[in-house]
Amino acid sequence: MQQIEYDFVFTDAERDALRAVLIDIATSPYSDFESYMSDMSRLHRDQRLGSRFTDFCEMSMLRDFAERPLVVIGNAPIDLDLPRFGSTDPVQEKYRLKKTFVAEGFLAAYAVLTGTEIIGHLSVNGGDFFHDIYPKESMFDTQSQKTLGTLKFHRDFTNHFVSPDFVNTLTLRDTPTNEVYSTFTVTAHALEELSDADREILAQRRFHTPYDDVSTREGNLLAGRRAQDHAVLSGDEGARVFEGRTRGLDEEAQQVLDRFVAALHARKRMRVSKPGDSVTFSNRHVIHGREVHAIHDVEGLKQRWLLKTHNVYTRQAFEEFFLGDRYGVVNG
Repeated sequence: MQQIEYDFVFTDAERDALRAVLIDIATSPYSDFESYMSDMSRLHRDQRLGSRFTDFCEMSMLRDFAERPLVVIGNAPIDLDLPRFGSTDPVQEKYRLKKTFVAEGFLAAYAVLTGTEIIGHLSVNGGDFFHDIYPKESMFDTQSQKTLGTLKFHRDFTNHFVSPDFVNTLTLRDTPTNEVYSTFTVTAHALEELSDADREILAQRRFHTPYDDVSTREGNLLAGRRAQDHAVLSGDEGARVFEGRTRGLDEEAQQVLDRFVAALHARKRMRVSKPGDSVTFSNRHVIHGREVHAIHDVEGLKQRWLLKTHNVYTRQAFEEFFLGDRYGVVNG
């Protein structure tokens, strides 16, 4: 397994200092997100988020994301008290039991310091800006972040009308006795395995991906919209593919798609994240997933918990898709 190295690691003193700052924010990120982000911006203006981390975040946005799309941070601050939830409705239990918001604060600070903005989707935790990779019993067998099993290679919101520019995750609780790996392939690396003719076909609208399991299972959240046929490769928009869900509309397109998926696996990198590990990546330039190789502690796996945000360069670009009464939340 090719290990993905850290780009930045907090010292214990830096971690504890930032945790102390984040835990002092009295506003709830779930009930008043805009005020919460205003408080975070104020902390940034007051230079309370740590100068070394601030400088790193600003510099990280100058990289070429097509070639270096992954940013991995270690020893980040998370909540000292992490409640355990059942599998029936873990989101509602989180609202009731989670009393501090350090993890949310870290992801909020990362957004502020990188100059990106967090968006929500109505189909994910009812539009929460901070949502969970946490198994839910009714979706154990789906291809969603709430599955208990393997989540195949995909781009988040593969064929959705609003696909985020960045995916940010922070591990809160892992399952060290189980063999669960996060998988990542840089799209440009997989394309090196294909011919020019294959890449040309991938750039044609000869593919189809249905909307994700959450959007289609949680009621009619898509307002009658239908997933459109699309190209897998779309210039600056990067790659759009969901292994096992995306299909070619003709035999030749399917054969090329199969070769592309094989190339994703051939060039994949895997890592096991531990609490305090943050992985963020360009959704345009990385295809990612999760592989469950062996389960030795199923109850532990049910408690595996990562917090996640979807970020864009600017929310203004997507205003037409937002709910009328919830700015930043996509209606779908």
